[in-house]
Amino acid sequence: MPAASRRRPTTRKGRPVLTRETIAAKALEMAGTQGFRSVTMRALAAELGVTVRALYNYVEDRQDVVDLALGQMLDSWNPPPLHPEAWEESVAGYARSLRELYRRWPRALLVSLDEDAPPASVHPNRLVNLDRFLQLLQGVGIGLPAALEAHRHLSLLTLSFALVVDRPVAQATTDRGTLVPDTWLTAHAELDIPALREAAALPMPTTDDQFDQLVAVVVAQIQGHLDAVK
Repeated sequence: MPAASRRRPTTRKGRPVLTRETIAAKALEMAGTQGFRSVTMRALAAELGVTVRALYNYVEDRQDVVDLALGQMLDSWNPPPLHPEAWEESVAGYARSLRELYRRWPRALLVSLDEDAPPASVHPNRLVNLDRFLQLLQGVGIGLPAALEAHRHLSLLTLSFALVVDRPVAQATTDRGTLVPDTWLTAHAELDIPALREAAALPMPTTDDQFDQLVAVVVAQIQGHLDAVK
């Protein structure tokens, strides 16, 4: 019977055992909640309970840390299989995988705003997953320009949704049970906004329902291209 593999300890004599992976994970955790500007070498070392000098035994510089964190984030992006014969559900599954990635590390998505230098390289998953999506739509008869357009819209809508809807709900920073919080309407009781006041009394769909409605818009867009080529 083969011996069970031993898991590398995460601490030694009360101190964390550093690896490039653990450094990346902590940096991504910090960036996901506070943005990449929070990831300084000093702050990262403090979070890990080590010295800044210890970090430099594993990484070259801060840019190396940023690249590692982004790489670890994209390593986790693995959309489900995409099948042309069930393309609507495949598009939805792809969108859900992208939403889950964005929901897990929302502030990390703003890396292009936080960082002056771009990542050192493009992660393979950004290329492979995009290619799979394009092949899916080509497989049902969509031309490449239209397929790229659909992917662009889906990506932008999902990114916006994760930042504007999912993140505030997760942080409980806003009341998403109604369209407009009662406190807003009360504060502006003098405004003549009858349609909005009536709409505010209606229950809001769940965030999952809202996201499904968003994906349905892109699915309808793709269907429109299919109908145009028939």
